[in-house]
Amino acid sequence: MMRVRRDHLFLILLTALFIAAAPPAIADQTREAAHHRIVERVFKHVNQQRAMNGAGALTLNARLTDAAQKHAADMSRRDFVGHRSPDGRALQDRIASAGYPWRAIAENLAAGQSSPETTVQSWMTSSGHRDNMLSRDYLEAGIGYAVPSGEGKRPRYSHYWVVVFGARSR
Repeated sequence: MMRVRRDHLFLILLTALFIAAAPPAIADQTREAAHHRIVERVFKHVNQQRAMNGAGALTLNARLTDAAQKHAADMSRRDFVGHRSPDGRALQDRIASAGYPWRAIAENLAAGQSSPETTVQSWMTSSGHRDNMLSRDYLEAGIGYAVPSGEGKRPRYSHYWVVVFGARSR
């Protein structure tokens, strides 16, 4: 029979507590990495569509991404799809809050599509969304993506997508 010393038992318990606490952090990192890959795929497909249609590539802008992500999360949390939030905030308000000095902005929204590819393709089949995506007026973009938390009532959609196009004021 093996005897366990008190200090060894303490180390074993401490290690067990550390391991038990690690999975949520790892899960958060995994979710963040997956979210980042999804955003990158949307951005890649938008730029591929622009290239195939003679428009220059957009650059990813952190402020536009912040505004797009917050709107996607808001739509997911409050289960709505719209350019104006239920509290009346419009695209211009969100962009101003993000601190982006714009001269031209536009926004594409989608809900329900399960992948970046199907989302971008749905925008390409809608004339207004296509015009936004291919416009040479825009030089930068921000991407937002959210899924409902699973808490509360069942949402209408399982995926919420936002891309904000912009050109800075001079």
